[in-house]
Amino acid sequence: MELWKLQATGNDFILVDDRLDCFTRFARQLNLSKEELVRRVCDRHRGVGADGLILIKPPKESSHCFSWEFYNADGSTAEMCGNGARCAARFAYEKGLCESESFTFETLAGPVEVRVLDRGRRVRVKLTPLSKPRKIKLELEEGALEGVFITAGVPHFVVKVKELGRLPVVRLGRAVRFHPAFEPKGTNVNFVEPVGEDALRIRTYERGVEGETLACGTGATASAAVAYLEGWVKKRPVRVITRSGEEILVEFDDELKEVYLTGPVRKVLTGSLEDEAVKY
Repeated sequence: MELWKLQATGNDFILVDDRLDCFTRFARQLNLSKEELVRRVCDRHRGVGADGLILIKPPKESSHCFSWEFYNADGSTAEMCGNGARCAARFAYEKGLCESESFTFETLAGPVEVRVLDRGRRVRVKLTPLSKPRKIKLELEEGALEGVFITAGVPHFVVKVKELGRLPVVRLGRAVRFHPAFEPKGTNVNFVEPVGEDALRIRTYERGVEGETLACGTGATASAAVAYLEGWVKKRPVRVITRSGEEILVEFDDELKEVYLTGPVRKVLTGSLEDEAVKY
């Protein structure tokens, strides 16, 4: 089975052209569910390794370039992924699936608009409108934790901290991710530290990956909007410095309806997956 691996600011994904259901057939040949095959392919020790896997499918409406099925590394699905959307855009552009550098594709969160820049090395994506931010105070074993809940296609909880580098992101993030306040589906968790009038550093615990990732596009978007509205940063667009060290630029209007995410996308590899790699 042919696959590509791409990464956007350290957030890495496996992409498969599944317009002819090759992924489903491959899973059936191995007597695996699609979800289990996703888990095995995304395994960083025995598989290719990735934060998620994206299947490129035919669009339901002809006005869109394609649709996708997005899977987290644990095999669960997600409505939206900002960095995944940017990787999918480069994949589709390089594979010739789309005739223009600007196009739309279908997600569970609704149609997504993208623009390919610099021959795919940078991609700008228009995200779905953000929800109205809501302040929440959580009671954890470590004590009270205040933050802001906002939806950017998927749920995010944003917390302002000091000394971001010393924060126990996995332990604290897991406690928030599974907190009863966010049942039944849980939430992604973002810890941010402002570093200027228009910039912030971020570390994210991602639901579905169940750990810290080097970057999260919707997390960067949610955090940038919250940081500006709360006065943690004073100017926009907001530069979000990810754990990988690369920056994502987040733009948004006052109503949080026109929301854009721009950043680099890099092709890591192209190749074929052998059945023995996931047959165990």
